[in-house]
Amino acid sequence: MRTVVILAVVAGLARAACVAVPTSNIQAGELSTAIPLLGALDPDTLIGLAPFPGTVRVLSSRDVVLVARRNGLTFPPGETAPSVCVERIVHRLSPDEVKMALLSTLDVADVRLEVLAFSNQLLPPGQLEFQRAGLNKPPGNDPAAAVFWRGKLVYDDQRSLMVWAKVRISVDRDVILATETIPKAAVIRADQVATTRMRQFPLLEPAWGLPLVAVGKVARRTLPAGQPIVAEELDDITDVLRGETVHVQAIDGGASIRFDATAQSSGRKGEIIIVHNPSSGRNFRALIEGREQVVVRGAL
Repeated sequence: MRTVVILAVVAGLARAACVAVPTSNIQAGELSTAIPLLGALDPDTLIGLAPFPGTVRVLSSRDVVLVARRNGLTFPPGETAPSVCVERIVHRLSPDEVKMALLSTLDVADVRLEVLAFSNQLLPPGQLEFQRAGLNKPPGNDPAAAVFWRGKLVYDDQRSLMVWAKVRISVDRDVILATETIPKAAVIRADQVATTRMRQFPLLEPAWGLPLVAVGKVARRTLPAGQPIVAEELDDITDVLRGETVHVQAIDGGASIRFDATAQSSGRKGEIIIVHNPSSGRNFRALIEGREQVVVRGAL
């Protein structure tokens, strides 16, 4: 037990005496205090590679002698080359540092951002990066809920370490509310929606700016009364639905005939769909011209 304690103390003293360097290279200027002989070199002279962050590299007395010889230096007679340990400069993130990086990525005016927790490991100097893709959406899009945001610290130009932050984010926005429950697939009327200002999660796709623009859209799901409506919940009206009867106008030269057929696919005005003629048993392509209206040009 005593031996373990002694070794731990020695290891701690060795680490405390290490020379801390900021990059992946060890330069002569960084070792000149520990090894005065290297003060004769250009401070930028490369001595060797620094260890990975969180570890140490020990340059033994023999290593130091070889470094000196490689650069045309020799220790005076009777002077012993010292050994020296090297480690990377590391630090812990600060709340302000994390918040600044997150706000820079959001780039949303008047956003409220509260940093609740974040990575606490020792990190080397580098660039803290968070992408929007790394931000989780809160349950139910609740702006009061805490979410995790995953990012990275880029160091040595190409290496990176994973970091994270637990945050609460919100912004005040004009939103559209359903004034009554709107069933799935229903076409929205003007009296079913209203605009109000509410606190929102900032990365939601905002709904259209005015209720008038939402009017005439189709609800993709049941929209509860009093709940904000976002763009992803609405769709344009589909003029033709698969399986329904469509009115066909077939035009060939100066001749025109009309008959009913069955849509084999859905679409909107201006799109081409497949239509089945129950009389002939044939399928054909038709252009949608309006609600349940299609046209075919040329002989069927």
